[in-house]
Amino acid sequence: MPSTQELDVAAPSARLEKQRLHLIDVGPLFGSAGGEAGEAARGAVIAQIRKACRETGFFYIHNTCISDDLIGATLEQMQRFFSLDDSDPAKRCALNKLSAGGTGWGPMFEEPAYQPGTVAHLESFDMSPPMEWIGDEGVAASLGIYPNLWPGLPGFKTVAEIYYLSARELSEALFEALAEAMGLPRAYFRNKATRKAPSTMRFLNYPGSAVTSDRSNVGIAAHTDFEFFTLMYQTAPGLGLTDINGQWCDAPANVGQFTVILGDMMERLTNGEFPATGHRVGITPWQRYSIILFNALDGDCEVAPLPEFTSEERPARYAATTQSRHIEEELKRAEEFRESERIS
Repeated sequence: MPSTQELDVAAPSARLEKQRLHLIDVGPLFGSAGGEAGEAARGAVIAQIRKACRETGFFYIHNTCISDDLIGATLEQMQRFFSLDDSDPAKRCALNKLSAGGTGWGPMFEEPAYQPGTVAHLESFDMSPPMEWIGDEGVAASLGIYPNLWPGLPGFKTVAEIYYLSARELSEALFEALAEAMGLPRAYFRNKATRKAPSTMRFLNYPGSAVTSDRSNVGIAAHTDFEFFTLMYQTAPGLGLTDINGQWCDAPANVGQFTVILGDMMERLTNGEFPATGHRVGITPWQRYSIILFNALDGDCEVAPLPEFTSEERPARYAATTQSRHIEEELKRAEEFRESERIS
């Protein structure tokens, strides 16, 4: 899979043509209709997802199990939080430096540098899955899951947790659909992505700025996500994506409800047949919020090219790893890039 150095943060980006906008109604993945009609509708969704993965490597979805009201309530809580002054006690109590696993609030310019020499112009709030899903904090930490820090804002925690659970429900349906799209049993990936998975959620605030994006100043540096796939909600344009040929394109923000991009574990399991989606965000004069759910495999799950995607003519391209090890290695590298920039 491409390293961060191979994803050019300054490469030109083209407009995504209408015929390459794969907008998919995923309602049949949740529908109660059974029998041949229900299976036919589901099969049509699977076929569209397969087509999108092969033609662009990402797709848009709508008619999900996440209501517009819940999205609106979540954005309202994000606005309340990110509009607080950085010195506000309600914000400071959730500072991610207080968390062993980095959950909580990440101030501006503190994002890891996914490419060397870059400074990200964003502010974040990160949360892990509910600790009660694991129970023991030591076991959870070994799987890459840590207790959440919450700001002193009434209602914030409740809304964030409701959104997280709804997004996980949607993601479980997509895990099944992606398995079928690749010719695997429906439950194949979902059984490897249980409540032990370090599937973290991020609230991201990209403030409007007059600074011009360049090789050093970015909204967020070009990278691929470390997990299996990512569910993204964005309020405004600014996101750039690579297609399966590595060409950058501008991802519109007014298509469907969510953008789905593929991650490193998908690429590794399919031996590169379904490559991870490179992405980046430029600095924009308008403010932009994103809600991101990284859908991971279980932290201790061994990940290597599946036999279905290897042969004598196409030997395995990737060594085995685990989901947690891969996340740790990639984050360590990004932190080292950031620290080297500070020293210089």
